[in-house]
Amino acid sequence: MLKQFIAVLFFIPLLASANEVDQAKPLPLDSCKGEAIYGFPTGKKQDVTSICRKAYVLQYDNKAKIPIWTSYVLTPIRATGCFPRTNSFSPDYSLPPESRSTPKDYAKSGYDTGHMVNDGDMRWDQEAETESFILSNMTPQTKELNRGIWKKLEDSSRGWTISRGHALQIYAGPIYDKDQDKTIGDDMVTVPHAFFKVIIDTVTNEVMLYVFTQDGSRGLLDAGLTSLAEVQRQTGLILPMPSKPVFTGTWDRVMKNASRTKVNVCSLK
Repeated sequence: MLKQFIAVLFFIPLLASANEVDQAKPLPLDSCKGEAIYGFPTGKKQDVTSICRKAYVLQYDNKAKIPIWTSYVLTPIRATGCFPRTNSFSPDYSLPPESRSTPKDYAKSGYDTGHMVNDGDMRWDQEAETESFILSNMTPQTKELNRGIWKKLEDSSRGWTISRGHALQIYAGPIYDKDQDKTIGDDMVTVPHAFFKVIIDTVTNEVMLYVFTQDGSRGLLDAGLTSLAEVQRQTGLILPMPSKPVFTGTWDRVMKNASRTKVNVCSLK
């Protein structure tokens, strides 16, 4: 029995190390220029880390332990990805321990571990899908928001790129005040009070901008529509735009056609 106990003690840290070894290191930032067609958002926060992954780029707040902004391009091909959801939540081992959040911070907190670059848009590639679960891409979200209107916006984005046949530039992130918003977990992960998403049709230059608060909604996407000036005011970010942006209301949703397209694509694989 004693030998078995000692074996378990040695196995646990080795298992944790294996997870760290398996996680790919971030890529050079220049490698992610294709995931931010108009450029990277800029802001005034100082203690930050820029992280480039296979299919997205983000800037991370080392104190708040959540992303400041994320950026990626969603194409019709990417939107019909067929890899299954892995739920492989893991700390970002590229960050120093004092800057990381862990799954334990979210456990029993009352908040979902909410993607900013969502898993559904990354299922075209196994590595991209797995990397969407790295916690530097996560923030605490209420289930009302994460499983309600935020999910509706995520699903709609795939529908729009498929129905339009155009690549979409997507910026998304939290709206928070580290000194005033509450925290969760031993690592004191900041809980944002709202979230923003910007969706740009890279062919027509049409732009939609949304802000949703944590109380969430299962209502109309139009309820979250806002202006570029308002998003930049609330986030403190400068968000890059096409040279001649066309700001619009919510585009028509054609989810039935998009769902059928994905089913047809995945049935052939």
